Amino acid sequence: MPITVLLADDTEFMRKAIRRVLESEPEIEVVGEAADFHQTIKLMAALRPQVVVMDLGILRAFGAGPSAVRSSFSESASRLLLISIWDDEDSKALAAFYGSVTLLDKRSLGTELIPTIKRELA
Repeated sequence: MPITVLLADDTEFMRKAIRRVLESEPEIEVVGEAADFHQTIKLMAALRPQVVVMDLGILRAFGAGPSAVRSSFSESASRLLLISIWDDEDSKALAAFYGSVTLLDKRSLGTELIPTIKRELA
């Protein structure tokens, strides 16, 4: 049974790029895409993905506190994996604060995304 993934990024270009990476792995199935936090929450409830790959910028733009984000994810049982163009220590700390299993640099998604998803669900 494949690992189900929901993509959440505010740019269609990035969603398409991430989808291409994920679809290269037969053990992963992309079940949906979201452009903002509200859409992500709705799709999480409807699709029940195992993993949500989300741009950290969506959470920053949404402005919700980390406890609200963690609560949304704990209710759905989806694992949060944040991605960002920023990989500095502050961004990593913020990702951990939101409850992300890790923060991946968008430049490394081609090589790191699939192994990270598999490792986190092992």
